[in-house]
Amino acid sequence: MHRLDDVQARELTLAAVGAINRSDHPWSIEAVRCLASDERTRVVAIDTCAAILLRGVPRGSLQPSARIPVSVPAGGDKASARAAEVASDVLSALASGDDQRVGLILARLTEDEQSDAVLVLVRGAAAWIDAYVGIDGDTVDAYYAVAKSGTT
Repeated sequence: MHRLDDVQARELTLAAVGAINRSDHPWSIEAVRCLASDERTRVVAIDTCAAILLRGVPRGSLQPSARIPVSVPAGGDKASARAAEVASDVLSALASGDDQRVGLILARLTEDEQSDAVLVLVRGAAAWIDAYVGIDGDTVDAYYAVAKSGTT
């Protein structure tokens, strides 16, 4: 397998997010494993997901003690809970502008744990996008319903 450049890593991350929203979880997991296998692409994937999940939160704007929660689906195992905790730590560090803390968090993890944390971020980004599109779709539907009926 050839090494991905930053643009390719970003595109693969977004494709993994899209795969989650299309219920193609096996493909998304393989894409995340590819991204997490190299430090540079792992950082690009984290940054891409953080850009989605932290939209509206300028980096460096939160206090270092602030914590951004990241959840996993109900019934997740111990590894999933640990991955969500790591993903929360990473997002919180990025939001507080502490990139060095992100490096320290990731350095303590095995490759599989890093992959699990990136997968949680990808799933979180997919959920955020799905919720946003759902809300936007509802507003468009409401607009057309009101516009067609002539009620204002």
